[in-house]
Amino acid sequence: MLGAYDTAVCLSQDVNSCRLVNTPSSQPVTIYKAPQPSKGQTLLEQGFQPVDFPYNPPHFDGRCYFAGPNDRSIAEEFNQSYKEGILEVAIDQASYEKDFKPLEYRYDEKNDCERFEVVVPQSLFPILNQFPRVLKPQ
Repeated sequence: MLGAYDTAVCLSQDVNSCRLVNTPSSQPVTIYKAPQPSKGQTLLEQGFQPVDFPYNPPHFDGRCYFAGPNDRSIAEEFNQSYKEGILEVAIDQASYEKDFKPLEYRYDEKNDCERFEVVVPQSLFPILNQFPRVLKPQ
């Protein structure tokens, strides 16, 4: 359900199925990562480290991919294969707008709603690691 200050990206009339793009400033923005096999606990405990996201073109670009803000559906899809759970990172609104929103890219469209991913380069890992992380089984 949308609150008084929320806005949704929605291509259908079912507002409950669309992602929020503006949330009250007191609410954190959560992004979601489905860790690759055997990486979940490491990312939870040690944070995001360049060694875990190597740069070796053309197959490895050194970046960390997240399901976009407040929509874990992309991570849920990857977790079906990886089976490590879903790592959630809660970022305060101001930091997200400044550091991570420019890294949002359209991933696809599902159920008439656009889905976004956040592609974080290694240079922002120290900032990303400042925010609380939790690994959930699903």
